[in-house]
Amino acid sequence: MTPTRCLSFRHRLLFVVGGLLAGLVAGEIALRVVPFERVKYEVRYGHFSGNLVSRFLEYDPVLTFRNRRSAVFPDAGVRINARGLRGPEIDEQKHAGVRRVLCLGDSCTFGGPHPYPEMLQAILEKQAPGRFEVLNGGAIGYTSLHGLEWFERELAALESDVVTLYFGWNDMWRAKDSAVRAWFKSRVAGESPPLLRSYLWEAASRGFVFVQNSFGRSGLQVRPEQYRAVLERFAALGRERGFTPIYVTAPSGFANDETPAWLVEQGFVARSDSAPARRREYNQIVADLAARERLPIADLAADFDRNGGRKLFADPDVDPIHPNDRGYRRIAEALAVEILRASGVSAPSVSVD
Repeated sequence: MTPTRCLSFRHRLLFVVGGLLAGLVAGEIALRVVPFERVKYEVRYGHFSGNLVSRFLEYDPVLTFRNRRSAVFPDAGVRINARGLRGPEIDEQKHAGVRRVLCLGDSCTFGGPHPYPEMLQAILEKQAPGRFEVLNGGAIGYTSLHGLEWFERELAALESDVVTLYFGWNDMWRAKDSAVRAWFKSRVAGESPPLLRSYLWEAASRGFVFVQNSFGRSGLQVRPEQYRAVLERFAALGRERGFTPIYVTAPSGFANDETPAWLVEQGFVARSDSAPARRREYNQIVADLAARERLPIADLAADFDRNGGRKLFADPDVDPIHPNDRGYRRIAEALAVEILRASGVSAPSVSVD
């Protein structure tokens, strides 16, 4: 090879390498200038999602999304206060002699026109007038990790006496991006974030997970061992901050132990998964942890199975996840029993019929 040809090859190689480096740098700059997380939120949950419940949500730079603060939706009977809790505005400081109950959860807690925290408030007021204040900390689409982050970042300041934990559905769905897994490493597993953060690498990683999800091969949003770790963290926080966690097993209306086809078609569950089996697995984690920590549990999964099953869901063939009003009433009554017992409040027995 002549010196001229060798030089020409080197020039071409340097041009290619330089072009690749320039492209990577440009991509990194673009993803730092353009609000990548905000764009992802808008596509998945916001204006471009076509999601009917997206009006109740807004972008959050840490949680990705949260309840829309200081918003009222008269047609749906929904009011969200300045703290993101569903319901009227509240004072940060508790009133003297009042025990504050914070209900954390996903859409099952956020609820429909009459969510179970609202019913729970009415039951406790009847049983022990003026002694309890119930707050609805449910958010549509939240995993237990979202609940933990929101609680430690903001809601712990409310100094609740009781915190109920009704999570699991969104934890057991297939991941659509890698944000939750990265979260777990820093928030629960205690791993330090990398010194150098590449937005380009994160975008590629999350895009890869999205493609995996399309083929039913992505991991779970919050794996069973991670779910256990989050619930253990709530137990530790209860000891540190002086509140009582009450764990909840999530009831379901699956027919004949079958996974609804739409859960597979929309990428929530892989074809090889059994949603009923996953539900039992996550509920068993709740039951085992409550027994080990000697903390109260409202075993709603067993309660629903004994007392109506699928009849406690409006249309279980379409939605075996969200109870109907009768089901929400059972949830409220079961929680009232545990809350009164945990609070040492003497009151007439609560009937669950």
